[in-house]
Amino acid sequence: MTRAAAARAYFFNSRLLTVALIDRGVRMPAGLWRWVANAPATSEDLEQVLAAVSPCLKGKVLAFVSLSNEAEVQEFERSHP
Repeated sequence: MTRAAAARAYFFNSRLLTVALIDRGVRMPAGLWRWVANAPATSEDLEQVLAAVSPCLKGKVLAFVSLSNEAEVQEFERSHP
């Protein structure tokens, strides 16, 4: 089942160590994405929240991407097989 973001929000994929800002109605990339926070938020705030919830992430470098349309989702999926 293909999911789309219900609201503009940040989602996290722990396998990819990636936080994605996904616009409302945009399809979620393949994989397991967990909601982190509604927009707006700073990358520092998001890193702190994720480290508090998952201590194993403390000190890890997270990637941040913004996905606002289907073409960006497809490009993201091609670059992260």
